[in-house]
Amino acid sequence: GTWLSDPGKVYEATKEAINCGYRHIDEAWIYKNEDEVGKALKDKFEDGTVKREDMFITSKLWNCFHRPELVEEGCKESLRQLGLEYLDLFLIHFPVSFIPGCEEATKSEQVEEIQLKDTWAAMEKLVDQGLVKNIGVSNFEIEHIKQIQAVATKPIAANQFETQPYYQRKELVDYCQDAGIVVIAHTSLGSPSNVMSKHHKCPPLMEDPVVKKLAEKYEKQPANILLRWGIQRGTVVIPKSVTPSRILSNSDIFSFQLSSEEMDSLNALDKPGLEGCFNHPKTPWLGRSEFVEGHTDHYCNE
Repeated sequence: GTWLSDPGKVYEATKEAINCGYRHIDEAWIYKNEDEVGKALKDKFEDGTVKREDMFITSKLWNCFHRPELVEEGCKESLRQLGLEYLDLFLIHFPVSFIPGCEEATKSEQVEEIQLKDTWAAMEKLVDQGLVKNIGVSNFEIEHIKQIQAVATKPIAANQFETQPYYQRKELVDYCQDAGIVVIAHTSLGSPSNVMSKHHKCPPLMEDPVVKKLAEKYEKQPANILLRWGIQRGTVVIPKSVTPSRILSNSDIFSFQLSSEEMDSLNALDKPGLEGCFNHPKTPWLGRSEFVEGHTDHYCNE
């Protein structure tokens, strides 16, 4: 993962990750660091560490490119910055549309109604053009997925959203897996930079006693336990770090397996509602706050 990575650090972190064996790089136009990742990829291709076909590169269509005539432009912008001829996976980042040129909507006039089915039809054309190999969605709820399923002629390859022991999203995970949609779990470690910290008092996931006890048993880091849990429930995990030691440590999840009882103990950590959520965007454009000064999100008690 590369979101919220400090400028100047993503380049080295990407090279280090590839050196450590990582082959899936998760990017997005709005992360504003695709150029750094592209430079790192170029260097690793040129020094022979990996070939393009060894890597699985994901990027995402930002909200201001949802008009069907802009989808190709949004994709090509990411390709240009990454220095690639194609993406392995291209996701609609959010089920909401901004007016063209708007990076972050701060008032209602900057949000427009573009039918998801129309954006998806343009996404399918990218596959036909050879610009992307697979297409999918991100931060989509079941209702949004159903809108696309009703018209899709190409598979919804994946849905990327937050799912971790405190915020498991079991209904959404089950729906996707039953439909053959791969679940890519972001915020797998319960993001230390908790976007929701002002709105709830959820403790850091990696400090949970159950997680720490299992880490001690297997002589692993708490992060390894959380990532292993995600793998064993059939999801893809994309941990983010720019620290070389953590990049290496996070990959140490294939030398052990959690028992069914241990999986159950982690499954029991799920919290109600948004209480265990670490990355629920506080945005007017998702209906999670008001375009009025002084208003708070519907889940706040302020």
